[in-house]
Amino acid sequence: MRFILPLALAFVATTAPAQNTDSRLATEGLAKTIALLAQEPAKNGFEIGMLQTLRAVEKTLQIRYEFGLGDSIAGIPLLRLDFGDLHNPDPKPSTPGTLSDLMRGFVDDMGTARTTLEQAEKDGIAPFDMALGDIWFDINSNGTRDTGESALATLGPIVLGSRAYRDLTSPEAAPQPLNIRFDAADQAWLLAYTHMLSGFGNLYLAFDPAPVLRDLATGREGLANAPEIPNIYDPAAIEAEIAALEAKAAEIKSKQADIVALITPLSDRRGAIYNALNDMTDEAQKAELTAELDQIYLDLDPLEQQEQQLWQSGRLIRNEINAAKAKLSAAPGQLQMMGAQYQPTMDVIYVVITALAQQPDPARIRAAHEDWRAMIAENRNFWQLLALETDNIREWIPNANQTSALPLTIPPDLAEGWQNILSDIEAVLEGDLLISHPFLPDGYGISIPAYVADPSPLNLVDWIHGIGTYPYAARGPRLTDQSWQAFQRLAAGNAGGFALFFN
Repeated sequence: MRFILPLALAFVATTAPAQNTDSRLATEGLAKTIALLAQEPAKNGFEIGMLQTLRAVEKTLQIRYEFGLGDSIAGIPLLRLDFGDLHNPDPKPSTPGTLSDLMRGFVDDMGTARTTLEQAEKDGIAPFDMALGDIWFDINSNGTRDTGESALATLGPIVLGSRAYRDLTSPEAAPQPLNIRFDAADQAWLLAYTHMLSGFGNLYLAFDPAPVLRDLATGREGLANAPEIPNIYDPAAIEAEIAALEAKAAEIKSKQADIVALITPLSDRRGAIYNALNDMTDEAQKAELTAELDQIYLDLDPLEQQEQQLWQSGRLIRNEINAAKAKLSAAPGQLQMMGAQYQPTMDVIYVVITALAQQPDPARIRAAHEDWRAMIAENRNFWQLLALETDNIREWIPNANQTSALPLTIPPDLAEGWQNILSDIEAVLEGDLLISHPFLPDGYGISIPAYVADPSPLNLVDWIHGIGTYPYAARGPRLTDQSWQAFQRLAAGNAGGFALFFN
């Protein structure tokens, strides 16, 4: 997921948080700044809505810190923000519903921010200035801006990538504090973003994995009650067998070393002869070296065969030793050791597949659909308002006659290219374009409104095969990637970054 509030994109030019600033936001943090601004809501509505959106992200980080969920989680929007070295030394135990509660709270917070932004539009949007380096997330909830809590530290590795983030934060990089003036057009941009993010939250909750996680935890706890079968192996005999096998393995290794000692000088001489032959013109000398080379191959072939046989024997006896050790109940087998390494990944795969196979919540599916339709509408409104602007004051996203306060240049026609993508997305959401499936007949596609009207479980096998899509199939024009390909061309290699920026 790169669907993070893209204020982080501005940090491409901010190598360090503004620790020495006297601004209220930099010193007090999001929650206190919101409370102070709320004393005059009609005057500060737009700024409050912006900070409420950021505060919603901060709250997800605080909950994850509280429960020790600091690592990135399966690429889920908002849950893969990395804490870096900031880890809770004494986290509370999480429950199967912890992440679902977090996501419900986030969706509610997006609704609160939206209400504020909509009221600000009724009251008259008041532009405001914000220094991007002043933004920080109080991840450990101690009220103090600690190392690793700047928005750059939290969002930078995800948005920029780890390599670009390292380059950005290197001691050689010069800091460039940025101050943006957010105006009426940017309010529509932010509204679009709140809809996009809450859309992903609603989709997550539509397939709420809490029951799956609960069943998984219950099953694991039940392993404590599994019957214990007496070990039929004689431990003393197994230990003796392992000792004998290890002695044989050592003998094989010693023989292999002796063979390698014989092979090495012959192999080195062979290489030297090849090098000499490359530069030699004397035919008599070449014939002499060629004869020596033939003899080396005659000597090497049986030695290399012996070495290969010894290597194979050594590998097989090591496998036998590991299998013998697995007979001792106290020793984990190879499968168990490998399983322990991949268990977290397998848990994620199991939870995702099983959660999608549940009957989704129709209300949440509809809410996500409406969020994304509203996102398109607000984004269109943003571009219309942006085109009408005549000022040029520290712009966030500029029109063709403005300059961005950020260290970026928007290529010509890129905004139009992005709106073509929006048109495609809108057509899919409205059902005017269908989504292709490789195993549906030619001319058929999947209708998103049909699924929204009657959502069913997303059984992975059925949907890969295509039978799961049959109830939602229709005949008609299908979505292609032409608009995206054109956007990539116009973006000159930075399509993903601009897509994140534009929303």
